[in-house]
Parts: sequence; C-alpha cells; structure tokens
Amino acid sequence: MQVIDSVPTRHLTGHVRIARSILTGTLLVAAGAALGWLVVRTPLVAGLIPQGYPTVAQTAVGAVAWGFAIVFPAAFLLLGLARFATVVEAMDATRPHRLVGLVERQLGADHVAAMNIVLPGGRRVNELLIGPFGIVVLGDVPPVSVSRTVGIRWELKDERGRWIPIEHPVDRIGRDAERVRGWLSTEDRDFTVRVYGVVVTADRRVERSASCAVVSPADFPAWLAALPLQRGLTAERRSRIVDLVRGLATGR
Repeated sequence: MQVIDSVPTRHLTGHVRIARSILTGTLLVAAGAALGWLVVRTPLVAGLIPQGYPTVAQTAVGAVAWGFAIVFPAAFLLLGLARFATVVEAMDATRPHRLVGLVERQLGADHVAAMNIVLPGGRRVNELLIGPFGIVVLGDVPPVSVSRTVGIRWELKDERGRWIPIEHPVDRIGRDAERVRGWLSTEDRDFTVRVYGVVVTADRRVERSASCAVVSPADFPAWLAALPLQRGLTAERRSRIVDLVRGLATGR
C-alpha cells in the first residue's frame, strides 16, 4: 500500500505553540525553585522577621514576608507543573493517528492512503483511503482527557488548559466526504466516485449519522472489507484519482 503525506502548516503551528508552553512552564518552575532557594538559603526573608517585641507594623511586615516565602514559590511551581500537564494532553490530542494502520497489512498495492490533504478552498482532510470501493474519508475522536461535550457542542482543551469549540467529529467527517466528492466531480464529470465517511472510535459519545458511519477499531477491518467494489472504477481511473490527490499533497 502506498502512502501520500504532506506536512501541514497547522501541525507546525501547533508544535510552535506547544514549544512556547513548554518554555513558559520551564520558566515558571525555575522561578519557583529560585524563590524557594532565596527563602531557604539566604537571610533575605529572615531579615524581615521582627525580633523581641515587635510593633504592629513590624508584625505586618513579617506576616507579608512569610506569606511571600511560602505562597509565591509554591504558586510558581504549581503553575509550571500545571502548564506541563496541559502540554502533555495537547500533544496527545494533536498527535497524528494513522487509522489506516489498523488495516495496512491487509491491503495490497491497489490501495493508497493519503494524509493531511488540503482541498481547493482550504478544507483539510486528515486521512483518506483510495481503493476498489472508491474513497473512504477517515476520522477519529479526541481523547476523553482533552475533550468534552456541552449539549450538542464539542470542545477541546488546548495547551493552555482553555476549552475551545470544535466541529462534531461525525459532522466533520461527513462534510469532508462531501467536499471530496464535490472536488472529484469537478475534476471528472463523466464518472462519480463513491466517497464514504467513517469515524473509527470506541467512544460511546459518538453516534453515526446519515453521511458518516461510526465503527470501533476492532470492527473497522471487517467494515472496510464489506464495502462493495465500485463498478467502472478501473485501475486507470483509480490511478488518475491518486495523481489528483498527490497533486494536492505536493501543491501542483
């Protein structure tokens, strides 16, 4: 099985944001450690603690000094560790999952997988599979640790721990399949390629729609094998589709 892949700018931008968050977390932890060292190893705070019978003002200064010594280093350390935790979650959410890997060993040379394809108009398709059945647009669901549903809306936690709205996974793949279908129809008006959409997940929050199937990873190989072969989709036509997809990947 051939694999066509292009490096998406969005992923590069995501890596830059993650690197920035890692730097921020490192600086916060370093600041917390430095403040803790100043408190423990230097007389900076001890010099502000009143001795003997202090006045009210001296007592207030001492209380502020102890509060600074206890709260600030711990706060910086906790903020830094929290930033590291959100970075790990964000990296897990943005890590590419090759769903075709579930069936790669079962597919022959007449199948081609394509990753990170940008359609005319800017719509990105993360993963699709070309075969004798036509085209299958693949999608999955973000991990439960970094995604949630609010009513019918889906949200994803970014590297800063903020919840941002995202497309419903099933709706997204259904739209992706429709856009692939529309794009191919403009390239070849004499032949209509069958385009399927499927979300591969064991997440019970997700239900199929009229335009997108939902199958578990264990059932995906059987689902793919059960797709009917498309009559008229000859090797020559399939090769042309592959060339068109490769052209999107290379920008030609």
